[in-house]
Amino acid sequence: MKLHLTALVTAGLLISSAGHAQLADTVVAGSDIDVPASFAAAVASDRRPDDEKARDANRHPGKVMAFFGVEEGDTVAEIMTSGGYYVGVLSEIVGPRGTVYGHNNGWIMQRQEDGRSPIAKRIDKVGHTNVVNLVGEIEDPGLPEGELDAVFIVLIYHDMLGLFETDTAAANAAIMKALKPGGVYGIIDHHAAPGAGLGATRSVHRVERAAVVQDIMDAGFEFVAETDLLENLDDDLSKSVFTPGTRGNTHRMVLKFRKPE
Repeated sequence: MKLHLTALVTAGLLISSAGHAQLADTVVAGSDIDVPASFAAAVASDRRPDDEKARDANRHPGKVMAFFGVEEGDTVAEIMTSGGYYVGVLSEIVGPRGTVYGHNNGWIMQRQEDGRSPIAKRIDKVGHTNVVNLVGEIEDPGLPEGELDAVFIVLIYHDMLGLFETDTAAANAAIMKALKPGGVYGIIDHHAAPGAGLGATRSVHRVERAAVVQDIMDAGFEFVAETDLLENLDDDLSKSVFTPGTRGNTHRMVLKFRKPE
């Protein structure tokens, strides 16, 4: 199952800035991703706030988590989850036998007028019994060692490489340590124009796919799959992701890495 050639070229997927091929082992068309009935029910859950459900049309959370292979009973985490859109989805999917770690860092905490983590507030409001609130820097998020089936970073990796000036080698090492052998590392982010490298991370909050792939592969992860599910070839890659009309409709990469067995 191949992506449209125009998508591959537009997103700069074929060749990295270093001139080396960076294709995943498997490329999955979003139209070929089946959503299990249990995932559809999870997404439709009454426990999910209406304002989050309103974002589902552009995020396709059921298909996204089916692509990443999340299962009922899994132990998973989202790094820099802010208010916890995906934490809420994952809480419903993994169910009472599973656990979801929702992490935020000091940058997020400084923006909370009441000093409480958005995930702590979410747990109180929604009544999550399988969500654990974590606060720590991205390089040391506080995840348990060797227990996680999957870790996700959604629309934040560009800030790790830009605004936050994260030591991504340390952050990726911490994620590697937290995952079980064979555990999944899932990345979703906004595409920058081919050749932009890290130059767009601060100016328009985008990142070139090649920079993300290389950074994570350098940490020892295997690049096992990607999908065109969240691509938008009409997105003007020169615009900030916060531009009205662009926000929520960006051309996004969906990348699946794995800790070696």
